[in-house]
Amino acid sequence: MFLFVSKYNLSMIGKYNRLRFRLLLFITGVYSAIGITLGGLLYTLWPSHYFSWYPSIPIYYYLIEIIMLVVLEKADRKNPDSVISAYMITRVFKFLITMILLWMYLEFIGEQIKNFGLTLMLFYFIYLIFETYMFYLYEKRRMKKK
Repeated sequence: MFLFVSKYNLSMIGKYNRLRFRLLLFITGVYSAIGITLGGLLYTLWPSHYFSWYPSIPIYYYLIEIIMLVVLEKADRKNPDSVISAYMITRVFKFLITMILLWMYLEFIGEQIKNFGLTLMLFYFIYLIFETYMFYLYEKRRMKKK
């Protein structure tokens, strides 16, 4: 389902909410594009490496990213200088939760373990690069305001 977003609708949301809304739309678009592209490549070019639990990986990272954005937004509201610490804590949290997910997959599902692990880590590094760049842009903008 696509949302029709006009400039009038965005101006009604408010400046702060508009930025958050645009960021959420951007992240949704990027994560969807990466998930569909990699899934399509696996399914068409390397069908022996495609596994039934593939769609859970992009969904998992999307949900984790939403949680990460909420945590960073709360840190930014309370104390803008603590955002870097909150970002690093969310990075550690994301890594630990990803390792727990990998362990649970190994323990309870166990089909195509190697493909699942490699795909999970590939997504982890792709999103790590993307999130680091987004955080860099955020910090750059924040420093410009000071």
